[in-house]
Amino acid sequence: MSDAAEIRNFTWNDFDSVFDTRAAVTGIPAADVDEERSHFRARLELPGADPLDNVFVAEQSGAVVGCAIAAVEPAIGRVVGEFGVLEGARGQGVGQALLARLEIRGAEAGVAVHQVNVHHANKRLQTVMIAAGYEQIRTFNELKYRPAPAYLEGDYRPLPAGVTLRPFVVGSDEASLASVQNAAFEGSFGFAPNTPEQIAGYVAMRGAPEDILIAEDAESGEVIGYVWTSVNEGEGGESTGMIEMTGVRPDQRGRGVGSAVIAAGLRHLRERGVGAVDLEVDGENLSARRIYKDLGFKKTGEQYWYQKSLAV
Repeated sequence: MSDAAEIRNFTWNDFDSVFDTRAAVTGIPAADVDEERSHFRARLELPGADPLDNVFVAEQSGAVVGCAIAAVEPAIGRVVGEFGVLEGARGQGVGQALLARLEIRGAEAGVAVHQVNVHHANKRLQTVMIAAGYEQIRTFNELKYRPAPAYLEGDYRPLPAGVTLRPFVVGSDEASLASVQNAAFEGSFGFAPNTPEQIAGYVAMRGAPEDILIAEDAESGEVIGYVWTSVNEGEGGESTGMIEMTGVRPDQRGRGVGSAVIAAGLRHLRERGVGAVDLEVDGENLSARRIYKDLGFKKTGEQYWYQKSLAV
């Protein structure tokens, strides 16, 4: 292909083409395509996603060759972009054009910075980001843990006295989870406060509310912590678990609630049959890194965050 790419806004008629492009770029396994297609549609339907304004399509000769998605987070003054180009269209400036369109979208939204997350192994994209004037500002660690069957015997990390654990209840726990999550991550890098409606959307998108465990104060019934897990059915018969997020209300820290809740999430995933558990943690979050190391997680890789100011 030699024609210059046209960058335009997404329409719902583009959904399958955009998903297929993302699947090819990110290497989604064939076994996961149907589930990931459903998740992607749910993601675009989340409150505030606004795909007609925030998703962009790159076309050459009438064919979709790339796409970009902007997650606008005015509460913390940023837009997070992701973009990708099919292999056959690389080296023609399509990625740079999509990146520029994401920057325009951020400026339109009135936020201060545009950020992009890049895997440590993606040297090509790292080069693109640096050439476009981006600075690496943060490193997240990728961790992995393989829970042995013996993990299910006894209480590996018992809950503190007066704390109970139960599954998330749809239609009841959205506001409490949003409140605890917002309190636990206030001021953390990249965290934008969530509304109960957004929590409800995320739960519906994953489709497995039983994979969220809620920690309560046994006496008052107040939610004081949580661990949000998920399971991906992998090729070759081994499924992989994920600790999506976990947090404890600030006034409850120092009691061992955090490590006990994470351990409960690991046990839940082991009972679901996973062979390994993955998570990502901010490299500057030393307390969380200590907990995960103590639980047996090992570092396997890194994610780099790049940033560019959108100030004129």
